[in-house]
Amino acid sequence: MSKVTFRYLSQEDILALNIPYEDVLDAVEKAMAKFSQGLCQLPVKVHVNSRPGTYVNAMPAYIGGEDEAQGMKWIAGYPANRTKGLPVTWGLMVMNNCETGGVEAIMDGRWITAIRTAAVAAVTAKYCKPKNTEAITIIGAGEQGRSNARLMKIVIPELKRIYIGDLYEAAIDSYLKKMRPLMPDVEFIPFYTEEERQKAIDDSQILITATQRSDKPIIFCEMLHKGMLGIPLESTAWEGKTYTRFADRFVCDDVNLVNAYLADGKYTDGLPEELLTLGDIINGKVKGRGSEEEFVITSSHGIAISDVAVGQMILKKAEEKGIGTILPLMEEADIIR
Repeated sequence: MSKVTFRYLSQEDILALNIPYEDVLDAVEKAMAKFSQGLCQLPVKVHVNSRPGTYVNAMPAYIGGEDEAQGMKWIAGYPANRTKGLPVTWGLMVMNNCETGGVEAIMDGRWITAIRTAAVAAVTAKYCKPKNTEAITIIGAGEQGRSNARLMKIVIPELKRIYIGDLYEAAIDSYLKKMRPLMPDVEFIPFYTEEERQKAIDDSQILITATQRSDKPIIFCEMLHKGMLGIPLESTAWEGKTYTRFADRFVCDDVNLVNAYLADGKYTDGLPEELLTLGDIINGKVKGRGSEEEFVITSSHGIAISDVAVGQMILKKAEEKGIGTILPLMEEADIIR
């Protein structure tokens, strides 16, 4: 047996690739389209919760058709890490060869998680936003608040204003220092009070909640207006009535995942009878928006298909540029001593 190796890619290796966000959007959109065509395998997430409010998820997936790929993300979320100087979300992505099953790469999962979550939301906005979307409100000034702003501007070139709020003023200040130089053609407007938050929502065509899971919602039906797109990256941030009574259209990336979250108590008032999928919208089977007056709400939690699609793209670029460390996995077939 010949020596077996795999490519290891750290977070810094991935950042060194300077991957255009447009490539991420393209990879995610194509993967969602394939999912709708029945070319993918997507088991429901398996998770353990060693501490209250935490998770470690195992997320495998297979993408068939042209440029097939398979792999699994092992990702942890620990909100209390903020006080320890550690990432809230971190983990690994494993990519396997589709022909042999061999491990081709192990890579950082933090960048993939941050960017693919924003990419799914941005692709959803591409197909479901109101025609003239000049302002969006983002609640949550962390990684998702930043990555969503970056990718939303790509799919919404007419975007002029981003309202940003957070529980912590320091987080807002840090956000503004980071984002204003990166996006000089967008006006970033912070809000600190409930009154300012409401004015931001009133002026916005898209509302994104990039918060951690909470016991109580922060967004209620009376705060919203028709002709909006709602993107709850964390569904518990929204009153359950929003999904069943206020929304005219519900769009998700995976029906099975939504039903699993329903059983887990995330949608406290249940769900609408009709669940539309992003892949079906991309493929033209259904419309993402029926009219400019509709309130469309999404379930963009992120599925392993998008992780595998982005992981495969990273691996190809790393191979082309020779980035990463080649490590041995095994050298001989006989393991019995």
